This record gives sequence, C-alpha cells and structure tokens, in this order.
Amino acid sequence: MGMSDLETYIQAMRKDVEGDVCSRSRVMDALLDLRIEAGSRSDVTTLVDDALADLPGKTMVPADWYRERLDILELAAVNPVEPVA
Repeated sequence: MGMSDLETYIQAMRKDVEGDVCSRSRVMDALLDLRIEAGSRSDVTTLVDDALADLPGKTMVPADWYRERLDILELAAVNPVEPVA
C-alpha cells in the first residue's frame, strides 16, 4: 500500500471515531487491520504494535487516546522513516 493510500485508510479510521469512548474490541480490530494494510512499512507496524501494547481499558477506550494514536500513525504514514545505510 502506498503512502497516500495508507494516509487515506487512517483518515477513514478517524471518521469512525464518535463520542467520548470507543469499543476496545473495535479499536483493536481497526489497529490490526491497519497493521495488515501497512504491509512492509515497519515504521507504521511498529507504531501499531506499540498502540496495541498500550491499549487502555477492559471494554472501552477513551476516544481521545485513539485519536492521538491515529495522529501519530498518520504522521508516520506521511513522513516515512528512511533506513540508515
């Protein structure tokens, strides 16, 4: 998936965030789907893994937490980290 496609995918994820809290299982599923979409983008998959490891709550996730993670993921999608040779 290209950078613009990945950015578009993350923006679509953001549109699904409503209210003050989100279902933890929905957030987890969305992040796992994003991980698949990111494919070989190790910078993005690492950030997704970090978000999954830090996922708060037992059943609900604060929407602000999720939006912040999407912001970070979108920045990574737009500005890929180039490997150092």
